[in-house]
Amino acid sequence: MAPVSPRRARLAARLKAIRAGAASSGSEFARMLGWQQPRVSKLETGKQLPTEADIRAWVAASGASESVAAELIGLLAAARIEYVTHRDESRIEGGLTNVQETQAAAETRASYIAEWQPAMVPGLVQTAAYARELLERPNRPTLLDPGDIDPEAMATGRIRRQDVLYQPGRRIELILGEAALRSTPGTIRTLLGQLDRLVSVSDLPTVEVGIVPFPLMPVMPLSSFSIHDEIVYIETLTAEQRLFEPDEVAVYQKAFRLLREAAATGPDAVALIQRVAAELRGPSML
Repeated sequence: MAPVSPRRARLAARLKAIRAGAASSGSEFARMLGWQQPRVSKLETGKQLPTEADIRAWVAASGASESVAAELIGLLAAARIEYVTHRDESRIEGGLTNVQETQAAAETRASYIAEWQPAMVPGLVQTAAYARELLERPNRPTLLDPGDIDPEAMATGRIRRQDVLYQPGRRIELILGEAALRSTPGTIRTLLGQLDRLVSVSDLPTVEVGIVPFPLMPVMPLSSFSIHDEIVYIETLTAEQRLFEPDEVAVYQKAFRLLREAAATGPDAVALIQRVAAELRGPSML
């Protein structure tokens, strides 16, 4: 399980303290609220974020004041933005290899996954060779020590994550910039294998692959992001940011819709991928 962010932990601790002033146990407080006990437990441990309605019910049941409700709503707004550094993730049990398992669990829970990558193939459809070359790339800017990264184990973890591509009842939309088709993490041969993989996954009933060609590439957004149902994930050089605030999530949802409208999809995407592959092969590889 991913570590609870400090902001989420502060909100959870405050909820627990307020509950403790009104009820000796979470079970008793759940009865007062008319909730199931696990719901109270998840809010008090930070495993789940409350809604504003949950907070107002919590405050009313505990007999706390309106100023306490305002305080908690402020903490909720802060907790809806999580920022977890790669260095912190490397220090939890299992390190960065365990992060792949955490991502796999999040992807399995999501019924809808949308990802935008301007210049790199998404991890969900990377080949093992592409992932290894990407992770082994020398002089990558990072906070991590070389010993924190096990490219082989992380590449294997990325491949295991791809089971979600074959699970029915999901919708997975992957939009790439044309630069992602041309940017190699290592060798051209590995990139060509990756392009073949993109063509094959585009035939899956759960997956749509879109390519935004160079003439249509937007100025914004320059950075990659993914959406799992109602959560936005943004990975930077040093950390992963998670957005839960509905107004912020809506901005990314709109950005993704605009990118999808500009993208070649279906047979047009396959044709573009195959055209780039032919250019990369060139006479020397025939």
